[in-house]
Amino acid sequence: MTVKVSAPGKVIITGEHAVVYGEPAIVAAVGLRTRAEAEKSDTVQVKDLRMGHDLTFSVGEALEHYHMLKKLWQDGSKKSPADFTEVFSHAKEADFKKACVGTALFRLGISKGVKLSITGNIPPGSGLGSSAALSLAIAKSIAESYGKRLSLEKLNRIAYEVEQFAVGLPSGADNSTCCFGGLIWFQKDTKTGKFSITSLKKEIPHKLDNFILVYTGRPQKTTGELVQQVRMHDPKFRDPRIKRIGEIVREMKDALKSKDSGKIKSLINENWTLLRDFGLSTPAADKLIEKIKSMGGAAKLCGGCGGGIALCYHENPEKLKAAIKSQGFEPMEVELGVEGVRMEK
Repeated sequence: MTVKVSAPGKVIITGEHAVVYGEPAIVAAVGLRTRAEAEKSDTVQVKDLRMGHDLTFSVGEALEHYHMLKKLWQDGSKKSPADFTEVFSHAKEADFKKACVGTALFRLGISKGVKLSITGNIPPGSGLGSSAALSLAIAKSIAESYGKRLSLEKLNRIAYEVEQFAVGLPSGADNSTCCFGGLIWFQKDTKTGKFSITSLKKEIPHKLDNFILVYTGRPQKTTGELVQQVRMHDPKFRDPRIKRIGEIVREMKDALKSKDSGKIKSLINENWTLLRDFGLSTPAADKLIEKIKSMGGAAKLCGGCGGGIALCYHENPEKLKAAIKSQGFEPMEVELGVEGVRMEK
């Protein structure tokens, strides 16, 4: 029997990078999804139609890969500052899919294989939570194939562990938003590692209008490497900026609630100035963002930054789309606050 599962991507409205240090973030599940079809098998077969990967490996190899990454991650976390460079080198692209499968099999207590087919429309490495969506879709599809009913909380914990191999010290915002869906207020206690995930549906019941996404190109660095880049800055330079981003998140919630477009634009642009200070921009992103700001709008890169998705905002969406196209980019109109991981027919 084949089971079908999908998980959405996510976009951080505001709070990226600062969320790793315990500041809050406002995150929305987006109407782009990663899909996994799975059925039982003796070996592991992963055909990723998005990336052109056609992989075959044994259950033992998948589990061995998981345990290797786990040890490398534990060793890296003990360094001061933490250094996950070696983890990242063994968890890119095809190897990341092996990590997703190995982690799921181990945590679910499954000793058999699975045949997986992966499709979807979330651009990889774009700041839209593609790795979190992939890990969720794979874990849930494997569980469903073997008749294991997972709570969303347990599924989210599995995806968070996989995110450690991709990011090092992830906030948990990506996997939590892709798992639970909607518009959420996310905060992590850096001392205990526990997440606080609060739906903003009651406070902000209306749709988030006038936001458009733009793919500015694939980042040259992984999210984990970009998080590490910020971490390596002098705390005297880094920490005040991180704190201010946290304050922007709190102000943004009120601005979204009251639909204060002027305040929304001001906060997005200030947020981007602070992120750019960490060296997280690209020439293409700079050109696009400056154009949008010059016509009275706001824009910033999302997720790890360094390329990928830009979140753009203007009260006049048609004017915004024209500005985006004038810079050689295609606007992406997607719904924000969509349903989380789910079964498909």
